[in-house]
Amino acid sequence: MKNFRAIVPFIILLAALACSKNSVRSGAMLCTMHNAHNFYSKADLARCMGIDENALEDYFIFSQSAKAFNDTASTEAMLTSNVCDAIVDEVMLCIQAMFTDKQFARWHFTEMSLPVQFRTFIKQGSIPEMMVVGLVKKEDLSAKAIIYYLPLEYKMDIIGREKENGKMPDW
Repeated sequence: MKNFRAIVPFIILLAALACSKNSVRSGAMLCTMHNAHNFYSKADLARCMGIDENALEDYFIFSQSAKAFNDTASTEAMLTSNVCDAIVDEVMLCIQAMFTDKQFARWHFTEMSLPVQFRTFIKQGSIPEMMVVGLVKKEDLSAKAIIYYLPLEYKMDIIGREKENGKMPDW
């Protein structure tokens, strides 16, 4: 029991040192397009995207980050692809929420026509960190907007299935 009492202050000291490390967000993550806007500042992010700071609440923010070792162009392309995939996954979740049956499981998006603003941010250091951000208006993920941005073959599929069920979509 005495050994335990001797170890407790040491454990508390180690825990305090572990908690006092620098935060993950230390340093500026600057936009590569303007080289001036910090991602971690809401006002800077809004200015970078060309919108009002208060209007930022009307957007969904999708992001992916990774260490950019040598080839920053391939890292940026990979991260942009990952952000696009995340947006498509969100669109598919919205579609599945609108149409509860599994009729759309065979759909595979090959292109995305949803209006998305992309920006790349980079944090300089010994190993630079890169982040790609995609902003989508919340209203663009509404039921009516998603159907508007779908390719024609998917729109026709929805109309055809709804006609078979005896009801037309409520857009």
